[in-house]
Amino acid sequence: MKKRNRMTMTLGAALLALALVGTACSDNGNSGSSPSASPSASASPPASPTSDTENQSPPASPEQFEGTGNFVGLQDSHSVEIDTDQGPAGFQVSPEIVDKVGSWEENTPVKFQYIVEKMEGDAGTLEQKTIVSIDKQ
Repeated sequence: MKKRNRMTMTLGAALLALALVGTACSDNGNSGSSPSASPSASASPPASPTSDTENQSPPASPEQFEGTGNFVGLQDSHSVEIDTDQGPAGFQVSPEIVDKVGSWEENTPVKFQYIVEKMEGDAGTLEQKTIVSIDKQ
């Protein structure tokens, strides 16, 4: 009986190993498809630089807005909260701006410039406000 259990366990382990190898091989096949799709995808952008240039023109010069308010603080590693006349608002910031405002105290009066980018998502169009410059008043 022991010999039969060992034989069954060995056979089961061998079948499991074959199944894993088969799965790994099929993943490699999919990975092989993706890289071949990537070069053709990377080949497309050079084929249409004019459309990229046209698309970059409007976003490259988005309208800048000015605002004032009281600096509330960092929300996380890439956004700040400012209490404006319209109420508290969150703004995306660069690492350089995080370094600049990281030591500022809460309720510090500030003057800032920001851009608004519209982003499409599952929930519809979202507006992302990004500060491009900020100074104490």
